[in-house]
Amino acid sequence: MQTLPLELELAVSKITAQYYLHKRYKLIFKIENNCIDIEFQGYYTEKFFDSGSRPSNPIHDFYRDKTADFKVGYGYGQLSISGWWRGAILTFDYYTKSWSNEDGEEISCPYPDGEKFQQIAAALYPLLQQHY
Repeated sequence: MQTLPLELELAVSKITAQYYLHKRYKLIFKIENNCIDIEFQGYYTEKFFDSGSRPSNPIHDFYRDKTADFKVGYGYGQLSISGWWRGAILTFDYYTKSWSNEDGEEISCPYPDGEKFQQIAAALYPLLQQHY
């Protein structure tokens, strides 16, 4: 199994931390034929509970925030980001700079999260292009 280069993993984590200040992400990836899919599993970082009742493992299910999950797909120069937004899966295609819903219909950029995804895509594109 191929591994995600450490410098790429750190750079990707740094990028997402800029846009989601109170979240951390566990990266799950799959690499096939020079294409990569990365699932970003969201976890809370804020200390909502007293320290005695919290698990010490930062990626314990106690901290899990499934509403912050999203996926990035990159291959053959094309990048897309998909995630839940108000009960629907929306996808941003970096190549065409367009948004679509889960039925494939083109939609306008969702506010305010859509702008974050577009900025994340712009930051990720050169990194993924360099590695894949």
